[in-house]
Amino acid sequence: MNAIRKYIFLSFLASLPFTGGGLFAQTANEGTFKLRALKSSNQSRTASESKEKMRIGYCTTDVSRGLIAQITGSHTYHAATYLSADVLNKYVGDKIESIEFAISPKRGHMAEYFICTDLKDMRGTTLAQGATANYKDGWNKMSFKNPVTIKKDMNLYIGYILYLNDGEDYDCLLFDDSRYAVPGKNWYGYDMNWFNNTNGIGRNICVRAIVSGTNVPNNDVSLMRLTSDDGGEYVEQNKPKSYIAYIQNNGLTPINSLTVTVSAKGLQSKEVVLDGFNVPNNEPQKIKLDNISIPAEGNFTASFTITKVNGATDPDVTDNSAEQNGFSMKEGTSPVERSVLFEEFTSEGYNECTTADEVYNEILGSREDVVRVKHHLDYKQHKDQFRIPEETEYEQLYGKSKTFVPAIAVDRIIVSGLEDPGPAYFISDGEAVTKFIDLAKDVYSFVTLKAEPKVNGTQMNVKVSGHAGTNEMPLQTDLRLTTWLVEDNITSKQQEGKDTYIQNGVLRAVLSKNAWGDALDISGYDFEKNYSVTIKPEWNVKNMRVVSFVNNYDMNVERRTIYNTTQAPCMDPTGIYEQPRTANNNILSVVNGKILMSKGWQLVNVYDISGRSVNANLLKDGFYILKATNGKATVTQKICITH
Repeated sequence: MNAIRKYIFLSFLASLPFTGGGLFAQTANEGTFKLRALKSSNQSRTASESKEKMRIGYCTTDVSRGLIAQITGSHTYHAATYLSADVLNKYVGDKIESIEFAISPKRGHMAEYFICTDLKDMRGTTLAQGATANYKDGWNKMSFKNPVTIKKDMNLYIGYILYLNDGEDYDCLLFDDSRYAVPGKNWYGYDMNWFNNTNGIGRNICVRAIVSGTNVPNNDVSLMRLTSDDGGEYVEQNKPKSYIAYIQNNGLTPINSLTVTVSAKGLQSKEVVLDGFNVPNNEPQKIKLDNISIPAEGNFTASFTITKVNGATDPDVTDNSAEQNGFSMKEGTSPVERSVLFEEFTSEGYNECTTADEVYNEILGSREDVVRVKHHLDYKQHKDQFRIPEETEYEQLYGKSKTFVPAIAVDRIIVSGLEDPGPAYFISDGEAVTKFIDLAKDVYSFVTLKAEPKVNGTQMNVKVSGHAGTNEMPLQTDLRLTTWLVEDNITSKQQEGKDTYIQNGVLRAVLSKNAWGDALDISGYDFEKNYSVTIKPEWNVKNMRVVSFVNNYDMNVERRTIYNTTQAPCMDPTGIYEQPRTANNNILSVVNGKILMSKGWQLVNVYDISGRSVNANLLKDGFYILKATNGKATVTQKICITH
């Protein structure tokens, strides 16, 4: 099972960024369909253009992919587009006289085409229909003998049915090259079984209605979809950015200019006039909207509205807006460096946990941007000596899974495609652990914090202060500050499989009032929390550190995001001293800026003078405090590095 989990994880990470979803996210009935690449052909597959007729639909004229049904025998194969009232109301009184549809290759012996109001009751709701044996590979235009007059609030389906022969492949339904699908408008199926889930395709079925009449509007646009040009959801407040819009010209006159404004959180941006376009009648087009800014900071749902078309007011503004979600950094700020919280779930009752420790030690030993903490759990009949009451709460990090060890949570991020629901996962491979940490590291952080513990006898006071660059964190629902007391270098004789074992990162106490942290208000950007704890006799304060992090709390464990983490050693000032180096007591040497440990001694950690854990292999000139152990005693010593 370990090998399977490793394979799944590495396969997932190899394809980052992960977007999820296969074709359609289908139901069992829809599973009979799949896509194919369009075969090359000398024949043009671009629809004919007409300046005299109005096309209504959602597809572009260029086709891209075909849809295959995994069926055999003689069946019908069909497709349709749904023209809803919000579109048709623009053309009340005009008539739908023809249909255009594209297929490739040509299949079957007959094509029927229709207009109806209900696909589930075509017999009783069909308003117009026709049939022909004279159709071809590519685009086809078919006229209705009795055109349908468009009435107010009318909803229509327009489509075609192919009658395929026994032995033919069901591979001819075509989608366009639009890079997006209008939800709920594209329908396909066989033998009168209809489906409309095209999210996995990201295209629109190649069907359009041709309208004649005098009620076609001018300067009427539909804003069908909106995305950021760089694909990201982060922006800086009031800083111009580019967006990609998919629009449709609902009139005959080409669209040359648009006026756009953005509103978010009760604030509105200035109107921006964009020109240089040439959008023909009713063919959806992708355009670029430059110099668009978000006026608010924090989490936003911004409404982008086209207020004018070609300098004139749009006669129907009901379809001129689209929403975009994202996070806006306060004007003039930027993301900050992130330290990753690495939570390890372990138990002294299971011998394989030491193997996992070795893997994690190798990966984390050289990383100063990772804060490591262990959650100790009971294992079978073994009651772990280091388990604290709050661990019952932290078992929620397994999601809907039962608890298991070893496991890790990395900034409590959720990774789709793994066997475990997360955010606690079984990851035993070093390469996978590194990629997991790098994935968390790449998430933007907008808050910094600092922990300052002070020891006075048996009492420890801790001040945690910080600064948020923006007045809320991305996707926060209940912002918290969680502070822990952690101990390293504990000699244990209860670890299964080892006579003696050094336990590091043991969670000794939760200083916050709640296991998930204290409520945190960053509306004023700066914050401070103070804690006090009595040092228990079994704790060695010289080996302890404070770990504090800003996190989100939500009933859904998948939303318990961590925004940034800090740590600081809880060093009793009386324990910081120069270790005399005599012939009988030579613990370490510093040679050419490198720390060399004497035989029997192991370097535990190195801190700069601010108390931050640093990489022992990348020390610059200056003073540092290090901890070393020989398994029995622990020494804290100040050193000076010069190169």
